[in-house]
Amino acid sequence: MGVKMTEAYLLILARKGRCLELANKLMRMHYIKKLEITHGEYDIIAEINAKNEFKLSNIVHENIEKLRDVQLISPLIVR
Repeated sequence: MGVKMTEAYLLILARKGRCLELANKLMRMHYIKKLEITHGEYDIIAEINAKNEFKLSNIVHENIEKLRDVQLISPLIVR
């Protein structure tokens, strides 16, 4: 049996007028498994997988949060 990956959904608020550009940048990242543009409090929901919670946190903080078009991220880890 394979190693259980840590899965999470990221609720992402983009800077005003930058949702499509941000979605395109995120889709080019290999750890983003699925992405949907939404209407409501958040602009994007992204599914992400990592080897463990530490690596997931590192991906979010070191790669995704640093994108210029990201205003806010709310990660939801799946148990």
